[in-house]
Amino acid sequence: KDAPHFITVEWNSRTLLPCVLAPRHIQRTRSLTCSFVDWSTMMPLSSGRSRSSSNLNDGDAETGKCTKRAHAIFLKLQRRIPFLKKAAEVALRVPPRWRYAFVLLWFVWKIVLTIALVFLFQKTVRTRGSAMTTNGGILPETMGGPTRVLYIITTLAEYNNGLRATVKDQDRLGEVLIPIMFDNINSMISPRFNLQVDVFLICGYELKEQREEYIRSRLPPGVGLQIWDDASPLGYEKHKSKGNQFVSLNTRALSRQHRYVIKDKIDYYDAFVVFEDDMRITGHHVQHFLEMSQELEKMRLRAPKITINDHVDDPQSMKFFGDMSRDQMDRLVPGFVRVEVLLNETEHGAQQHLDPIPLDYDFNDVLGGSGDQQEVHIDPSICCHVNMEPNIETPKTPKAEDVIIWETNVKAFTLRELPTSPTPRSKFDWAVVMLGPGKRLDQKKLIGGYWSGREGAFGKMDRPTGGPPDLIAQQGGWMATREQILRLNSGLCQGSFLPPFDEPVYYEDGQQSMNVEFWSGSYQFFTGVRGGCNMQRLISVHPDHFSKHLLYHVANNKQRQLKRERMLRADHLFGQFNTVRKQAIRAKLELESAQA
Repeated sequence: KDAPHFITVEWNSRTLLPCVLAPRHIQRTRSLTCSFVDWSTMMPLSSGRSRSSSNLNDGDAETGKCTKRAHAIFLKLQRRIPFLKKAAEVALRVPPRWRYAFVLLWFVWKIVLTIALVFLFQKTVRTRGSAMTTNGGILPETMGGPTRVLYIITTLAEYNNGLRATVKDQDRLGEVLIPIMFDNINSMISPRFNLQVDVFLICGYELKEQREEYIRSRLPPGVGLQIWDDASPLGYEKHKSKGNQFVSLNTRALSRQHRYVIKDKIDYYDAFVVFEDDMRITGHHVQHFLEMSQELEKMRLRAPKITINDHVDDPQSMKFFGDMSRDQMDRLVPGFVRVEVLLNETEHGAQQHLDPIPLDYDFNDVLGGSGDQQEVHIDPSICCHVNMEPNIETPKTPKAEDVIIWETNVKAFTLRELPTSPTPRSKFDWAVVMLGPGKRLDQKKLIGGYWSGREGAFGKMDRPTGGPPDLIAQQGGWMATREQILRLNSGLCQGSFLPPFDEPVYYEDGQQSMNVEFWSGSYQFFTGVRGGCNMQRLISVHPDHFSKHLLYHVANNKQRQLKRERMLRADHLFGQFNTVRKQAIRAKLELESAQA
């Protein structure tokens, strides 16, 4: 027949290369002569009707059966795929050297293709990393989808012990943590913010199976949950009377455990929201943090790599506008202030006497309105309008005057005009510079600002520095993008931000002398204590955004625990900030006029 003959022979457990006989060979002889080729060496073995060797187990009869089967299979394939006939004829016309060269080129092509694919993959990763560097690692449009957020909650006790003005034996898990956690989650994943959220719950106790099932049953679709219960680490403690050491649970170090979670998950999320179990964190807060971080990142990339001295040691000559160096911009992050809602102003009210900075709620110069525009106040719906189930005595829709601050006041702050943003009319022009950085940091890396007492409002009082507990405004947690965390861990902090926590900065893996506030309350993040990172928090004073820096402490216990004089209305602080902002603008104009 005209069809080529296709023979496959098994010899000595090696597959021999197929032999194809073109029709012209059949015309010359009725014998099916063929050169068998050893696949491993690509060298001819013999020619003839069959391969005769003692190594062929079943002799010529079996070879003939194999030949017929192979022939039948090839004919069937040829009828289905006519191209095989043409390919076989062309292959036989090609000299052996060219065939060997073709095989070699085929392997080289595969290697080159593999290298090209690896290169393209690495380029994609670098491009993604570049987009993170340019945008702070934060925007959905640069990531190709919703921003991925890991929401980490640390909780020490399932029931309140009655200390720090809490209700003894209150079901903290069921009446505080679970209601506020789901309120937070539902806000973040709402269509307005479209964040892709997973939850990691770190418990200092063993979570009962029924509790876990209840939590999982309430999770919205698409929200993942992991639980690390009984998570307090073991540590050595000295017994004061016996003088020896013994191993026990170190509940103080429970607040450190989220760092291990972050190190494990750093490649899978764009942002990390790490807070205590009684903090209300909404989509407003996360989105604003990401947007402000993006603006700051753009400014950081444009900042000159030179040394700029803001003269922070002299409040009267301290720089409060103009360029900032790259070293200064490296440390800028959006900040927050904890607030509570007054429950009973008769028993536990706000302070009666304000610091001598007038209240000013006129933002016409910012909003571009007419001179008769109404006053602008804080928006309590952002921080403090809750949708908790169950809700145990937590006000659902408090008013602006009910929101109070207890961990800071206007004396603690300076205001800074940020470098010109590439975005026209940036909403992050004037910002509040919060307390915290200072210790163990080069003074030339500190950021100056216009102090609220620069014009003598506080007499001869020195400007506060560092982290005094009643002025630092610790947040009860922190947020950071992945890029920010990587920068913290690669040189901005005195020690490592993520584990391992080694000497000489840390002792006993970070368990010794590190309190709860160091890890979870943001002291390490924003101060210069041993192991601190000296990050500089900023608060936008723009009326559209100031309220997004207020975080609700839903336990509402500080107003019962501390003195009334510490309870400052958040709206009053907002009005004082606006007064200082206008003072700073006038001072800037005077300085520029004098220099001209």
